[in-house]
Amino acid sequence: MPIQLVCSNRQMEAAEGVAKLIAKHRQSVAELESLGKQVMEAEGKEAVLLGQRLDAVMAEEAAVRRRAAIAPVATLAEMKMKAAYFQRLTAHGWCEIDVDDLRAVLGSFTKLQS
Repeated sequence: MPIQLVCSNRQMEAAEGVAKLIAKHRQSVAELESLGKQVMEAEGKEAVLLGQRLDAVMAEEAAVRRRAAIAPVATLAEMKMKAAYFQRLTAHGWCEIDVDDLRAVLGSFTKLQS
C-alpha cells in the first residue's frame, strides 16, 4: 500500500509529520497481520503468549492510528494524503476505524490555514 503524495499542481511533495505517522501505522498493521498468522498456527502455551502479544500490538496500533488521525495537516498535500490513507483503511478493512478517529481526521482538516 504505497503512499502517494499529490497536490493540486500534480507535483510530489513530502509531508514530514503526517507521513511519518502514517508509515508508523502501516508498520503496526503489518506487524498485526504477521502476528495474527502466527497465532492462528500456534498451539498450547505458545498460542497464549502470542495472544497476549497480539493484544499489546493491537493497543499500540490503535494508539498510533489515533495519533495519525489527530495530527494537524500543514498543507493541502498532507490533507490529501491523510484522507486517502484513511479511505484505504476503511475500504480494505485493514483495521477497525472508530468514529472518534474519523471525527479527529475531519477535525484536523478544519485547522488547515489557507
